[in-house]
Amino acid sequence: MATIEEMRSRVCMQEYVVTNTRSTDYPGNYAGYDDSYSQEQFEKNFRINVVNMERDEMQFDMVGINAAVANGFRRILLAEVPTMAIEKVFIVNNTSIIQDEILAHRLGLIPLFVDPRLFEFRTNTD
Repeated sequence: MATIEEMRSRVCMQEYVVTNTRSTDYPGNYAGYDDSYSQEQFEKNFRINVVNMERDEMQFDMVGINAAVANGFRRILLAEVPTMAIEKVFIVNNTSIIQDEILAHRLGLIPLFVDPRLFEFRTNTD
């Protein structure tokens, strides 16, 4: 049986299975092991290593943070990236087998690689 520290800090990769991938750092998970949250402990262990930084792109590693919290940061960063998509489609004469709604939906899923700063965004009143 592995020690508690090994179960908490290591991912085990065997031939057909990967174990210890879940988050276990919450209070009461292991008897006799204090896993309560501490701001001081977080500040001591957490660091950001910048791997690559360019004008429009940055790669970094967050070390000493729970995977769920790191995923929360990832979601926040993705939500703040300006994106462009086709929103309204007016179809005059569709002679294809694809229905108008499906065609409009598929057009909205096409990624548009444009600079959003070149466009004027509509407000809620437009």
